[in-house]
Amino acid sequence: MEDDPGREVFVSPVVVASQVFPARPGSLPDAEQFVREALEPITLETEERQALYQAITTALLAAAGKDGVFDVTVRIFPDGVEVEVLHGAGMHRVQPAAEPFADWLNGVLRGQGLSQEAAAQRIGVSVRTISRWLRGDTEPRMRDLRRVHEIFGP
Repeated sequence: MEDDPGREVFVSPVVVASQVFPARPGSLPDAEQFVREALEPITLETEERQALYQAITTALLAAAGKDGVFDVTVRIFPDGVEVEVLHGAGMHRVQPAAEPFADWLNGVLRGQGLSQEAAAQRIGVSVRTISRWLRGDTEPRMRDLRRVHEIFGP
């Protein structure tokens, strides 16, 4: 390569964070938390934040299935932010989540001293549904998961 005194080279710092999530309802809070943490230094308008979480939900639903995954990549440039949410059948093989939803919910209820009945009443579902979640037989639907997230946090 020749030295060209008229040619300028501009180096710009870019922060990139990327994570792959299994396409199941229990991953939605994890993906949202990942984006919140990655964008921590950036302030988003309400509409931008809603559009971003809608994109995450859309990718999760598009990739739904036993082996489905979706990938969230955040790029922070000096003059802007780029968030990419992709669903990818067979894109990556995801390791199982470190803590299944059932284990997490059991820990939350134990930590708050709540019975299954009290949790069901707070969330607005039946005791039978709570019991299934705690055994790991099923996971909450998206609307129930959002309600659990609102009540108990991520």
